[in-house]
Amino acid sequence: MGKDWHFGKKCRRKLFVPKKKLKHNLANLNTKKCESATDDYQQNVATSPDNTTAKNIDTNIEAHQLVYSTPGLSRCISEKTCELNGRRLIDIQFFITSIQSIRHKGFDCSFRDLHLVNETRNGFISKFVFKCNNCGINENIYNEDPKTNDLNINMAMVTAMVNVGQGFSQMDEICATLNMPNMCNRTYQNVHNDVYQHMYDLAWNEMAAAGKEEAKLAIEKGEVDLQGRPKIAVITDGAWSKRSYKRNYNASSGVACIVGQRTKKILFIGIRNKYCCICHRSSTLGIESKDHLCFKNWNSPSTAMEADIIVEGFKNSLDMHNLIYNRMIGDGDSNVIKRLRLAKPYGPDIVIKKIECSNHILRNYINKLHELSKKKKSSKGESVPGCMRNLLVSRVERLRAAVIKAVKYRKQQNYISYEDSVKMLKKDIVNSPNHVFGDHENCSDYFCTRKDLGEENYVPDMKRVGLWDDIGSIRSALTYHTESLMFNLNNNAAENYNSILAKFVGGKRVNLCLRGSYELRCNAAVTAYNVGANRLSLFHKQVAQKSPGLFTKRYIKKSMQLSDSRRRRKLFAPAAQRLKTKILVGPDENYGAVEPDLDSYPDLSLSELNDKKILYLNTLKLTKEEIIALEKSTKRQHECEDWHRERKKRLTASVFGKICKLRKTTSRAKTIEALLYGTFQGNLATKYGVEHEEVAKEQLANILGVNIEPSGLFVDSEQFYLAASPDGLIGDDGLVEIKCPSSAKSVSPEEAIENKIIKCCVLKNNKTLHLKKNDNYYYQIQGALHISRRDYCYFCIWTPKGILYEKIFRDDNFWVNFMKPQLSSFYINSMILELIDSRYDRGLPIRDGL
Repeated sequence: MGKDWHFGKKCRRKLFVPKKKLKHNLANLNTKKCESATDDYQQNVATSPDNTTAKNIDTNIEAHQLVYSTPGLSRCISEKTCELNGRRLIDIQFFITSIQSIRHKGFDCSFRDLHLVNETRNGFISKFVFKCNNCGINENIYNEDPKTNDLNINMAMVTAMVNVGQGFSQMDEICATLNMPNMCNRTYQNVHNDVYQHMYDLAWNEMAAAGKEEAKLAIEKGEVDLQGRPKIAVITDGAWSKRSYKRNYNASSGVACIVGQRTKKILFIGIRNKYCCICHRSSTLGIESKDHLCFKNWNSPSTAMEADIIVEGFKNSLDMHNLIYNRMIGDGDSNVIKRLRLAKPYGPDIVIKKIECSNHILRNYINKLHELSKKKKSSKGESVPGCMRNLLVSRVERLRAAVIKAVKYRKQQNYISYEDSVKMLKKDIVNSPNHVFGDHENCSDYFCTRKDLGEENYVPDMKRVGLWDDIGSIRSALTYHTESLMFNLNNNAAENYNSILAKFVGGKRVNLCLRGSYELRCNAAVTAYNVGANRLSLFHKQVAQKSPGLFTKRYIKKSMQLSDSRRRRKLFAPAAQRLKTKILVGPDENYGAVEPDLDSYPDLSLSELNDKKILYLNTLKLTKEEIIALEKSTKRQHECEDWHRERKKRLTASVFGKICKLRKTTSRAKTIEALLYGTFQGNLATKYGVEHEEVAKEQLANILGVNIEPSGLFVDSEQFYLAASPDGLIGDDGLVEIKCPSSAKSVSPEEAIENKIIKCCVLKNNKTLHLKKNDNYYYQIQGALHISRRDYCYFCIWTPKGILYEKIFRDDNFWVNFMKPQLSSFYINSMILELIDSRYDRGLPIRDGL
């Protein structure tokens, strides 16, 4: 059977059967072969007669650890080559230089002798590990210099995504399309936080520089206060992180900016965030949130963000720029000016003037006319023929153009006073519908060239169906903003920032409000707005303390050239007609001040209060000449800064009835709070009254056959803390008070009184109007008559379907017995204490006056 077989007890087997060669056995065998080859080589070197060679080899061994090469050794040093996939971002000059600099002594190894072992990535930064096939030395080659202070690839990539309005998800998709590995979300967020800090510092540095520029220009113009602080006009506006579509005002974040009117550069921005994903997740799980950079700073309605930010900007203007923002150009958000007047950022003596954006005023005017053209019935209930509605639509743009032409002409009249220019502009605006629809009787020569053309007059037909009164109501709302139109300013600068921001936030289509990305992009938009494309260079210098590279500079230069070219074309090219995108704006009611700063101090002592009371009352005293001058200078009422400032110190006739009816046991605190700190600036009813007041005044003047002049602020010559602003003046003896109740707009005054819609009046047997003596309107009229020292007042109630009026004479006994004591007591014992030592501002309850 052969010598290789062995017979046992119950088995037989072949001697020396080869075992299966496993992978780990092969690895051990190769290791032993390598060790054997190394020992043989070292033994040959040790017995070599050439001592010099031996020394050199020892030196090389010390320098390279292992410099010998044998066939067996080469095989054991060789490892499996790492396979790379996809593309990488590299600094091409650094990468090529790194490859060229590889040189190993001894065997003169270079890059051709290396093979790739591994790649280590940190975001887009890659470290490629190579190993020499000859000497076994490891070489690390980076895709960019790790020792440089330059903007690294990770920060550059995140900054690029911010500048183009994208985020991590979009970057992930871009990398997938390029077949390139992307950084993880955690790395992106860490780099994002670093970019935020640099961008925040850069934005605020640019705003500080803009403030210095605005201050310099204001000083050159001499616009400073008594302390030498520059006073400037600013443009304000706000934006939300998502579109509201006029119904969803619940954005998670919002921003508002303050822009210098002269430089058109941003002086302040503020961001409000209602959400933090880490805090929300911890709250949902019921655990304590870990330490993190939290951007949540708002718990109130989104509608209150804009006003709160702008008030903050006004409060910080002196600390940031040593500037006083005494004029604010806005888009009609009355809540902002209410909050500013409540906050009094520069003290009670500096009243911030609100200038409405002329673009928004005219746009609202046109929109209301278009809405009116769609109504088939007038406010009187008369049917409006389609031909008249079509006529109105066809001449809407002419109505707008007439206002623009009047503003342009009156603004150029430097030879007359500003007050007269505003008065004449208001007259032109009132007459503009007459001019457009063919009635040129009252047209000024500069305004009209159609008097002798025999144009058809449509005004009588419009009056017959009630359409003319509706147009007049819309026109009255426009004349309310005559002074703002005279300034001819707009908030385009702030709107421009909002449009730039929209690019940085992906057109408001991406939710960037989770971890502070929205705040970063708001600051980035500031740098883009103030310095344009040069922001890339400034950001690079902010991070790396040196200028950017060649291609960044090329882009900046090209962008600046395009911007200059576009600006030159606008200057020298003729004006071209273009379609304007319709901007939908939806006014929203604010819900009040949120979390005011409380800084409590103790009340003044009784003696200090008395001393301050005397000083304050002395500041209210006016001579007879000063009273007359004040009334003349405040005929524009709400449009006049003096009107706002002087009436804030006093009790006005519109509140006399409420004060006189207070019981002795009733606390005065709520009434004082409403008078001094109330945020009510009007509602739909008051807006309706303002819109129709001029129409009613015109009809009353025609009925009475008199001329009704506008009235300013009258101050009492004895009690200087009392004042009145009637609706109009008749000669030297009469006043006019007009009420246009919106609740009665669909009925006549007689029907409204009989049906108890209007409760302040009754009708006598002959259907004449009689105002109740216990009504607040009666107190208002008697107060105005006494303060103005006039004899009678026409009290008028107007609706689109009729007008009633009563001639009320001054009743001195009523004043002495039922009004003067109550008003004096309220002001001297209660209201003046809050004016000279406010407890409301200190977060304390107002004195009740009992």
